[in-house]
Amino acid sequence: MNTSHKEVGEFFNAWTIYRKVLTNNYMHHRGIYQAVTTLLNDQWAMQPFKLLDLGCGDASFIAQALHGASIQHYVGFDLSDPALALAAENIAPLGCQVELINIDFMEGLAQTKERFDIVFTSYALHHLSREEKAEFFRLAHGVLTENGLLLIIDVMRESNESLPSYLDNYCQWVREEWLQLDEQELTAIIQHIRHNDLPENVAILSALAEAERFYPATSIYHMTWHQALLFSKIPDLP
Repeated sequence: MNTSHKEVGEFFNAWTIYRKVLTNNYMHHRGIYQAVTTLLNDQWAMQPFKLLDLGCGDASFIAQALHGASIQHYVGFDLSDPALALAAENIAPLGCQVELINIDFMEGLAQTKERFDIVFTSYALHHLSREEKAEFFRLAHGVLTENGLLLIIDVMRESNESLPSYLDNYCQWVREEWLQLDEQELTAIIQHIRHNDLPENVAILSALAEAERFYPATSIYHMTWHQALLFSKIPDLP
């Protein structure tokens, strides 16, 4: 099997599981994206804006949230060609300029020269180390416009919860609550979590952000470990 065929197979095997997670709202996508929609309607309904989506996947939920907003340019970074093909279909009805690029989102963030009004990422930041998260905030500050917003959706540890405790607690919750997944699917999800997830708590993320000239986080959604945080940029000095 060539590399591209292998990637397609792996993507759709994983996507089958992820679609079950989305369909059953296990990670609270519906509530989170309702909060995102409200934010966009409140702040960007009439004012044209540009949005950079880091780890955009198929962009299905953000496309729904952007419906009716005055978006003029959408840029999405992701490493999966099949996901980007689906993203193109989902974003097309918005009628804005669209760029979808196969690139690691941190690499893309470091390379981009364009300024954006919103930098957005959903369930991607927790895969980075703490040092990489600090670099993420530095780079995000650099590509935002003067009044730009950084919007992060992610899993986050509770304030007094260590990473090992979080992994135990979250994986136990998955086994107890994600009842529409079969044993093979649960095993795959839990292995992924234990081998790849490095979530921080809100205080740590806020400290990393403030060190890179963002105001403290504003929470626009919080349900168990699932949160949406908004960071406003402190303007650059003249």
